[in-house]
Amino acid sequence: MAKQFIYDNIDYTDATVTSGTFNTVGTTSTFTPNTATIADIERINDQNIAIAVPFSSWGQYDTVRIDLGGTKDASDCIALYHTSADTNDLLVYASNSATSWDTSSNYVDTLTTDHPANDWNTFDVNINDVQYIYIYNGTANNYDYLSEIIIGKKYTFEVNPEINSTIDEQFGTDIAKSYNGYEYANKRHDPKTTWDFSFSHLRSGQKTALEALNSDTQDWKKFIYYDDTNYHYVRLAKPIDFTEVAPSIFSANVSLREQLA
Repeated sequence: MAKQFIYDNIDYTDATVTSGTFNTVGTTSTFTPNTATIADIERINDQNIAIAVPFSSWGQYDTVRIDLGGTKDASDCIALYHTSADTNDLLVYASNSATSWDTSSNYVDTLTTDHPANDWNTFDVNINDVQYIYIYNGTANNYDYLSEIIIGKKYTFEVNPEINSTIDEQFGTDIAKSYNGYEYANKRHDPKTTWDFSFSHLRSGQKTALEALNSDTQDWKKFIYYDDTNYHYVRLAKPIDFTEVAPSIFSANVSLREQLA
């Protein structure tokens, strides 16, 4: 699998998340909001992977409605983060109705793979031109340990960065020195990894895709960088810079900073 960015391109971070239940008659499922159904469900889009939806809160058939605030462009990926392993299934539907979906035509996917602890699990999906996304627990057990979802776009690197890319550690320690030269350390947080890499030969389409990432995330939306081995929760440390090095050929510099939560 190639290196990838996975990011929110449909304003999922700003979506209104409401819990409730549903009832199915024929092929129509009707959603009934009930904010008491799943406690603290807003944790799934608060850009914080450290705190999960409370244990045993998400029971079988409990449903989440994600209101994107209007019809959004296509997204092709859902990523889930769990603070401990979970093996339950989530079913995903999409609709332009605030109260219902058609089980025969609005089905998106079943997120069935075992969900690892303290890591991302990603799924290819196809969600097009809808305002509402419905997600419910499809198994008999409680769905536990889910702390964050990203619904959005997957950008797969068509070319690899240059070999002069750098990976560094940003320490989180303050060092104070006394008059006699003794040093005292105050550790504020664990080190954060930073990545700086450049592309020297991007075609116009690749540039457009990276410009979309740059515009959709800026320096406040967290997203996923997959380095072909591990998933990293990151932010852009600075805007992506582009330089036209030949007609319709561009170079670009990308700087990322790891997020600890």
